[in-house]
Amino acid sequence: MNNIDIYYRAFKEYRKETANNTSCEKDRKAISKSNTGKDKLNTIKYLCIIDEEWIKHIEEGLEFVEKAVQEERQFIRVNGEVVPIEKVKRISKDSVEHLAKHSEMITHVPEEDTDNIVPDKLYMVEKLSDYAVYENRFLYMLLSYLRDFIMFRLEKIETLRRTYISNLSVSKKIETKKRKFTLETKIHEERLDNPYPIADKTSAAIVKRIENCQSIINMLLDTDLMVQVAKTPMIKPPIVKTNVLKMNNNFKKALALYDYIASYKGLGFTYEEVKSDFAPYSEQLADELAESFLMTSFTAYKVGNGIEDLLESAYEEEEKHRKETENKKLEERLKRLKKRALESNKTLEEYVLLLDERNRMLERDSEELAVVRQEITALNHRIDVITLEKKELNRRLTELSGQIDEKDREIASLNQKYIEDTTSLKNAHEQEIVTIKADCEQQLEAKQLEFAEKMQATISEYETKFNELNEQKSQLEETAREVKEKEETLDSEIARREKEIEEKYRTDYEEKAKEAKKTADAAVKELALVRGELDGMRAQYGKIEPSTDYASRERFVELQEAYVAFERFFKAQWKITKKQIRKQVFWAKQEKKSKKAKLEDKKS
Repeated sequence: MNNIDIYYRAFKEYRKETANNTSCEKDRKAISKSNTGKDKLNTIKYLCIIDEEWIKHIEEGLEFVEKAVQEERQFIRVNGEVVPIEKVKRISKDSVEHLAKHSEMITHVPEEDTDNIVPDKLYMVEKLSDYAVYENRFLYMLLSYLRDFIMFRLEKIETLRRTYISNLSVSKKIETKKRKFTLETKIHEERLDNPYPIADKTSAAIVKRIENCQSIINMLLDTDLMVQVAKTPMIKPPIVKTNVLKMNNNFKKALALYDYIASYKGLGFTYEEVKSDFAPYSEQLADELAESFLMTSFTAYKVGNGIEDLLESAYEEEEKHRKETENKKLEERLKRLKKRALESNKTLEEYVLLLDERNRMLERDSEELAVVRQEITALNHRIDVITLEKKELNRRLTELSGQIDEKDREIASLNQKYIEDTTSLKNAHEQEIVTIKADCEQQLEAKQLEFAEKMQATISEYETKFNELNEQKSQLEETAREVKEKEETLDSEIARREKEIEEKYRTDYEEKAKEAKKTADAAVKELALVRGELDGMRAQYGKIEPSTDYASRERFVELQEAYVAFERFFKAQWKITKKQIRKQVFWAKQEKKSKKAKLEDKKS
């Protein structure tokens, strides 16, 4: 039972004692009805809106991180030492190879050929598994970073969700004929461990997911592999992208998760301040506060008058009187029970057994009633929570309605501004059209005058030529018929030529396209061969890094094609080289024979 339950139970017991007392009820009403305008009680809570994106990335990435941890990558560390033959426990292949290279360790030759050779010393090899590979150290660094990343945000989220701030103030003054009661109370409370945050299923479910991710990370950090890797120095950014980190899917996804987390800058959540105002007080709240104020006043009155001993004596006498009263009631009940037993023609023992059975039945009924009461209490609590949520939703609805009204006013203002701007632009456009139209009319009149003058001169000229044209008309008509016939002939010839040219150029284009493709493919293969030759020379001179990144599919296919091409090239060159070697050997033999023949001729 926590403190809140204890205080609630004690307050309920206190209220039972004063509930049916007329004087106490009168005092409570006097306090609760006085100066209600200055009653104040408001609370502040925080509603967190958590961004689900970063949680989703972590959940998806942790699946691959867990698989990468389960791989338990390692390398074998070899420690060797030359020890005397007496200390040798086990001989390995490495021991024999070392002895073959260091025959000086054999100083005693066996007396007979059948005896074994026994060296003075032997090379002992110890092979140990080392888990401190770079990839495992990267996983440990990533898990540590994720642990801190989540812890930082989860603490802030939980602090906001569990924050509770309240301000209560009461100012009352009650005067009667025999008593004057002035009350000035202010209570300001801030707590970060409120066990009753705002009922928001969305944020609660997301917080649960964050806690699950945190549990998985802690579980992975507690594995034997990570415990061993934690003993080695932690790597620092930038991360070296080894082949395992680039090619292995689990490590590749883990690296992607690290890149996302390392570049994440925000807090990952936002929050809203939820204020609740409980003034004016409800009748129940006012009555309960008045009860607490009367208890505070009584405590000061008791101490101020120094009547603790007197009140304690009265309390003990009252308790004694109550016990005596209860005992008398118990004796009367026993007498009635004895009388009922005699009237029922049963012995006292049988009657007691019947009463015990009846009591057990009543206890069962009481237990069922207690369960029902608990359900009713839970339902009442749920009703209170729903009422508060409804009140909060109504408040937010009011705020949203105000925001909607404000946005409507902004929209109306913008519409009005749009209409005014549109009207202004339309008027300016019409004015500009009028100006341009006037300029065009002036230019048109000038052009018309100029055209009329030129037309008049042209008409006179054309009239002179008209007669000549009439004479030539008959000749032209004949010529036109001849031209038409030739034109038809030329059209058919042109169509035929165009068809031949089109077929010819299409064939040439397809042939050239094929040749260009072959040239491009040959160039790509030549480039791959040159790059492969360059990387081979770089590797020959101790440069491990390639000239380009072969991790992509295209580059790797290119590297494979270069390898196949180089293999074909090597085989072809080897055939040529073998022919050349044979030729050189053959000519050397021929020259040797010719020299030998010349020497024999000289001797003869």
